Amino acid sequence: MKPSSKLRHLRYKALRRSLQETVAEWPYIYEHKIIGKNQDDFIESLENLEQTLPRLNKKTKNISRNGTYLSITYELLARDVDEIIGLWVASEKLKNFVTVI
Repeated sequence: MKPSSKLRHLRYKALRRSLQETVAEWPYIYEHKIIGKNQDDFIESLENLEQTLPRLNKKTKNISRNGTYLSITYELLARDVDEIIGLWVASEKLKNFVTVI
């Protein structure tokens, strides 16, 4: 069973609290690293994410030593906590997604 949107957002309670306690001023420059399998559908999902969130700025792109994984680091000038959490939620929906750092 797929978790509801509300449950999914509850998973980010600690992230929300941390950002609220540490970020003194918004907008805030937030770095977001997504790791996935180095396959066409992951790359296409990233391209769709970039189109959906045009304010994402791609910083670095790396392929693992054996070519299995691809990591992309983005920078986002986030307007608020919800925008960052929305980015996390959207990242988890990518095909062949592995993790966010």
